[in-house]
Amino acid sequence: MIDEAGRLVKAPFNINVTNQETLAMLEKWLSDPDYNAVLLRDLKRSNEPVSQVITEATARFQLGLVLLEVGKEQEAMAEWRKALALDPQNWIIHKQIWAVEHPDKFYKGNVDYGWQKTQLEAEKSKQ
Repeated sequence: MIDEAGRLVKAPFNINVTNQETLAMLEKWLSDPDYNAVLLRDLKRSNEPVSQVITEATARFQLGLVLLEVGKEQEAMAEWRKALALDPQNWIIHKQIWAVEHPDKFYKGNVDYGWQKTQLEAEKSKQ
């Protein structure tokens, strides 16, 4: 699950569609647009305000989107890397960088989720 700032707050998990409880949760998640918010609340995250670091990371990410839109790819990548350094758990920033660097993994055929998982593990091992 991803929070409103784009951070992965619950790791992906295996889905067993023969488990009725899991199947019911997935059906509700797909049919009820507010259910993700309920799930996030159930994670009992703290009520701390968003930190200044996260705010800066979000602003840099947005700036990168604008730069990319006007054809300044290298500048956009620089802003996204700064944003990722500030908020390394932000899944959206990771994916945006990867999508620009490796469009074949995102835009040709199916999205390669296995590649993304391997990429994330490789990045974590460098930290």
